[in-house]
Amino acid sequence: MLLAAVGAQAIAPAQVFKCVDGGQVTYQSVPCDGLPAKTWVVSHRAPPVPSRAETGTRSAVRTGPRPRRSDVSGVVRRARPTVDACTRAREGRDAAYRKAGLKRGFALSSLWDNRVHDACR
Repeated sequence: MLLAAVGAQAIAPAQVFKCVDGGQVTYQSVPCDGLPAKTWVVSHRAPPVPSRAETGTRSAVRTGPRPRRSDVSGVVRRARPTVDACTRAREGRDAAYRKAGLKRGFALSSLWDNRVHDACR
């Protein structure tokens, strides 16, 4: 008998009223001051309680390795460059600077500095 009373409380129907007052719409469980725009009956149900088997399975899944999530922001990220690419770019810049000597131009310096920057990011 007590179990039936508890079950009845978990699924108690309730009325919902849609009220419009001066262009403002509200949803409430008590009747409107004027005529309601809409009325309906809703059953409140308690969320299902997982069984022990489900709980054990879920916790096992949570403790395992998590899959990689995609980047939600939509930003494309480059893979971390290898040290070799950075080192090769620096060596290429050093060789170009040695070949050009002390009177190298801004264009050459800018070109190689940009290459090193891109390779070492």
